[in-house]
Amino acid sequence: MGKGLKLFFLLLLTIFLFSCAGGVEEKEEPIEAGELEEIDDSAAEEKSDVKELRGKSAKVESTEETYASEAEAPLAFKKEADRSLTDSMGAGITSRSSYTPSTSGLKAGYADDNRQFNYFIKFLKTYGGQVEHLPLNIAERIILKSVDREGRSLANCQITISAAGRVLSRGKTHADGSFNFYPSEYEDSEDEFNASFTYNQHTQKIVIDRQGKRELEVKFPFTRSEQKSIPLDIVFILDTTGSMGEEINRLKATIEIIKLNLTSLSSRPKVRFGMVLYKDIGDEYRTRVIPLTGSLPGFQRDLDLVEASGGGDTPEDLQAALEAAMTHLDWNRNGIRLSFIITDAPPHLDYEQEYNYIEASKAARREGIKIYSVGTGGLDLMGEYILRQISQYTGAKYIFLTYGEEGESEGGEPGSVSHHTGANFQTDKLEAIIIRFAREELAYLTDQPVDQEEDYFQAQKLDDEEREETLKKLFEMALSQLVDYSSFNLAAGIRAAVLPITAMNEELAPTAEYFTEQLILSLDSSESLREIFRQVERKDLQSILTEMELQLSGLVEESQAAQVGAILGAEVLIIGKLYLKEGRYELFLKLLRVQNGEILSVTRAILDRKL
Repeated sequence: MGKGLKLFFLLLLTIFLFSCAGGVEEKEEPIEAGELEEIDDSAAEEKSDVKELRGKSAKVESTEETYASEAEAPLAFKKEADRSLTDSMGAGITSRSSYTPSTSGLKAGYADDNRQFNYFIKFLKTYGGQVEHLPLNIAERIILKSVDREGRSLANCQITISAAGRVLSRGKTHADGSFNFYPSEYEDSEDEFNASFTYNQHTQKIVIDRQGKRELEVKFPFTRSEQKSIPLDIVFILDTTGSMGEEINRLKATIEIIKLNLTSLSSRPKVRFGMVLYKDIGDEYRTRVIPLTGSLPGFQRDLDLVEASGGGDTPEDLQAALEAAMTHLDWNRNGIRLSFIITDAPPHLDYEQEYNYIEASKAARREGIKIYSVGTGGLDLMGEYILRQISQYTGAKYIFLTYGEEGESEGGEPGSVSHHTGANFQTDKLEAIIIRFAREELAYLTDQPVDQEEDYFQAQKLDDEEREETLKKLFEMALSQLVDYSSFNLAAGIRAAVLPITAMNEELAPTAEYFTEQLILSLDSSESLREIFRQVERKDLQSILTEMELQLSGLVEESQAAQVGAILGAEVLIIGKLYLKEGRYELFLKLLRVQNGEILSVTRAILDRKL
């Protein structure tokens, strides 16, 4: 069947299905893979074909890559190490899966700066002196979580934090029950804070120790009620200046796919879309608000009228758009609230606006609104810096369109986007990322499993490389990720010790001992890791373990490990467990804070038995 005939058949089939369903708003069924014949990339890129199929026919574009079901949407994972590490990597080290850069479908990557918190702190310090920005001190972070008696998250729990009789912070928990508190925002030197959690007229109170654990959980003595048709608001804060045409057209082409993939879930969320369009002073308009609506056809009509025009100077008035989004939209009160900034330019900071992006971020946190930011082609380092400040503070992620470049972006060359994310980012089409983030939020409130793929590194034996060299590269990458993902700000020169890796059965004991030695060597030989960790003496370690009646194969409890670390004089420990699964070694590594036995980060490595 020819391509033209395929498209005509698909259009007729889609219109027929829509008419039978009585409209999208009445009932929407998920698009299952195979229901529509695949449209190849060349056809999808022909503007005369797919881009003109508006309304209900929009779903034919890239059907198999638009993910009607979560199982059919494996998120491609990419470990792109820093240049110093990448140049030394051999083919024996791989990530979970590979990624081939592509401009088709606006391929995007994203970084989770709340997960890679220590890396983000380093990013802020490295580039803060190079770009104009507003201060937001998040160096100290304590994660508060509200859950019911069964450990399920309580969203929209109101949290109030005070000290010395003064309220410091207020806000709502997100879908996972979390709320981030930053003691470093306040000049006061209090070591304790009072936190009050209120959910459905039930209140719990705790005292926060500033030097204590970085994550605290408050459990309410009841089971949360099941919420039917959870309200889900998605607002696009859209730069509509002349350079944004490709992104605007892509949103037009995929907005229905986004809606169908969300409303097809068994929980049937009540989805509303809204927009804040913005340009700059002197353009056709400065901001324009499209109210939140549950009518997809109505939203599409408004979206179809959006055109890229104007601009000229690089900065645009993002701050005015953020103010409009926070103050001129009727957000839902008891559901999920997500926003996506899409821009290729930093904001004007020279307008002396009283309501700036910091005030908008704080307002979003008070209302439990996550502001994801999407950096598009040509975004410079200033733009990246500010977008990441906004997203991290509101509990969201920074997204960058890749446009096919490889490795780290170096400041926004034409056709690329500034992204300094180290080894920690994942990739997919932009609309698939939006769908995934919304589904993850919904899953927390519907008892559906949150489909989050685990990061891991894999090492295989190479004939032309000594196994010690392969292991050195693997362990350097794994240790670097432990640093990046630490929930505690690791100061340079922190005292560290590597404890013997725990073999989970007796046969693995010699291998565990060998891997421990290689891990220590990797920590000593990496210049970047030596800047962070200062290894303490381990000469008395065996006598300490014997005195505590701990065998090398039995050191499994974090509390026991913390005791050993305190005796050694270490501030953090690197501990591990070694398994044999499906004929391969599987090594879990953890970074532990000795002061309170808290696990700061975890990573996993899969190793060929030949190593």
